[in-house]
Amino acid sequence: MFALSDNKPWTGAGVQGAKRVAATLLRPYAQVYFAKSPWVGFLFAAATFLAPLQGLSGLIGLIAADLIARWLGQPKDLIDRGFFGFNGLLVGLAIGLYYNLTVPMVGFLVLAVFFSVVVGAVLHYLTTRYIGVPVLSTPFVFAVWAALLATRRFSEAEFALEPILVTHWGAGLLPAGVELYLRSLGAAFFQLSVASGLLVFLGLLIFSRWAVLLSMFGFAGGWIVYSAMGGSAVDLSSHLIGFNFILAAVAVGGMGIVLSVSSIVYSIMAGALAAMLAAGMLALLGPYQLPVLAMPFILATQLMLFVVMVRTGKGALELVNGEWETPESNLNRARYRHERYPDPAVPVVYLPVSGRWMISQGPDGEHTHQGAWAHAWDFEVDDEKGKKHRNGGTTPDDFYAYDAPVYAPADGKVVRVVDAIEDNPVGEVDTANNWGNLVILWHSGQVYSALCHLKKGSIAVAEGQPVVRGQILGKLGNSGRSPIPHLHYQLQASPEIGAPTLKGEFLHYVVENGHGKQYVTHGVPDLGQEVVPLATDENVRRAVTLAPGREWTWAVSRGAERFEETWESRIDPLGARKIVEKRKRGQAASLSFYADDAYMTALEYEGASRRLLGLLYLGLPRVPFAKDHDLTWSDNLSAAAFLNPAANLLRDLFLPVRELVRMRSHSSMRWAEHGLVVTTHLEINSDLPFTVDRAVPERIEVHCIPDMGPVAIRAYRNDHLICQADLIS
Repeated sequence: MFALSDNKPWTGAGVQGAKRVAATLLRPYAQVYFAKSPWVGFLFAAATFLAPLQGLSGLIGLIAADLIARWLGQPKDLIDRGFFGFNGLLVGLAIGLYYNLTVPMVGFLVLAVFFSVVVGAVLHYLTTRYIGVPVLSTPFVFAVWAALLATRRFSEAEFALEPILVTHWGAGLLPAGVELYLRSLGAAFFQLSVASGLLVFLGLLIFSRWAVLLSMFGFAGGWIVYSAMGGSAVDLSSHLIGFNFILAAVAVGGMGIVLSVSSIVYSIMAGALAAMLAAGMLALLGPYQLPVLAMPFILATQLMLFVVMVRTGKGALELVNGEWETPESNLNRARYRHERYPDPAVPVVYLPVSGRWMISQGPDGEHTHQGAWAHAWDFEVDDEKGKKHRNGGTTPDDFYAYDAPVYAPADGKVVRVVDAIEDNPVGEVDTANNWGNLVILWHSGQVYSALCHLKKGSIAVAEGQPVVRGQILGKLGNSGRSPIPHLHYQLQASPEIGAPTLKGEFLHYVVENGHGKQYVTHGVPDLGQEVVPLATDENVRRAVTLAPGREWTWAVSRGAERFEETWESRIDPLGARKIVEKRKRGQAASLSFYADDAYMTALEYEGASRRLLGLLYLGLPRVPFAKDHDLTWSDNLSAAAFLNPAANLLRDLFLPVRELVRMRSHSSMRWAEHGLVVTTHLEINSDLPFTVDRAVPERIEVHCIPDMGPVAIRAYRNDHLICQADLIS
């Protein structure tokens, strides 16, 4: 062991600083094709330097854009994501293509980049606030058009020829269609050679295999339209329009829209639309001697994303929710969000009752829950023998449900109260007042709750009164179309009595059946199910807490391997929470998670399968803060991080059609002498003969202590301990 002296320039901090600078410079190159990886950016940057002066011009534009954006105080996240940098890069590459890089031209380049930063800042503000579509490379297009028009009045602008000569590199070695595709890939960086296209292709392949396939689909769609209509293939390279087909297809096929069979068709249409727009713009801009640049891609992408954004029905296409990743990651995230969490378009509420209730009629019930009123529930109470009443059941108050409190299922405002209808004798109904005594609550937008068949004179709220979730609204009676006491509950889109129902789900409840007690995060209770609202325990919440700012250092033993692993809990300005592994070398793992007053759930794990943080993801996929510790619960988890490379490649290729590897967890918890123990069994179903990394266990135990969080982790395969970790500090 030895230490570098303080006067050495390349200390650990210096190396890390150099890496950060390199990543900052390379990220905008990667951003041109929606990637983030510095390695992808390195290959794209190498493609630009096949024409050295043009590559230098692009680098000057990138650095200038970054510095100007910081000087103007633009949002740090926009700068860090490379939004200003990649537009500045493209401005520099375009000017480097058309002009020699003289001293006056460098100054003019910086001015054009300044214009792109200003335009980018304005457009980002306007589109984010009013439209919602991405700006893409619009600032670059406007800046280059302005620069090309201005140089017609400037005698110092000298036209360049070198980049044109580069187009002959690699020519004739490949089939014409392949060569044209590669030239079009490189044309996004104003490099028209096969060699540059190969570098871009390799970077795109590292970024995403589906991005490569989408680029081919889009290019084919655009080329077919262009050639079928009699357009010249020369236009695709000499007029720099072929890359528009590619970028539009990648953007709408898997980046802005979740990858699917429908999105693949949409990507081909995007390439075709970009081809039509490119031909039209060539005709429109030709007399002014202006290139179309990336405008066909921009218009096609923005229009095709916007039309999905403003649709009124669900449709076959789904917008990517959150930051764009790879097409595979976007699909993986969307698929497991649908399987694990409520649909954002479906209202969610809590059970409007306390204690154990039986669903006597659920959605699409055989009695009254039909047609426009299909999405509703009837709640009754029965005993261990299935009886709903004591004594003879001849009067309403013989029934266990009668006079039980009814609660607000969510925060809202009382918009309608009926409280003067008499209870029916058992077996009789009042069809003249079908819904009986009731309370209708407005929650938000066009979402209302109706709680019906309440007891006369029991309603404890008034019209116009705000209420909070869990507040008592009244007591259950037998009014209206109610032969025996039961609560009718429905969600609806208007405040009218008897309005058609809306599809909805209940949050955080327990289903009791012959197999025990099953915790349900969200769901639709059905006929015959016994349901109980989740009762929470503050001690459980404190035990599995992952408080922001905390650090954990672990001593890990995995077979003969011994190592330490340190985690840090973070929270970003928007409230997103994450556990990040702190490492000096190699890629650190991270685990994003969510917690509220009812449960904690792991959202997404990124990192190697052998990291301890991956075991936490598998061991604590979801934990209800339940007072009843006899509960079990199940979850669907993404296996992506735990597959070997060959299995991951096949899984990704089939992902839009079907999931080849399914990982399901089954969890329970118990209080032990030293705290809470959460035990999770993993069930893996695969259509592949080779799948999961051997380090992935079959059973995991996570030991937690209130206010400390996890303190020990044990992983087992075939009942043999394969990994253990204990908290050091």
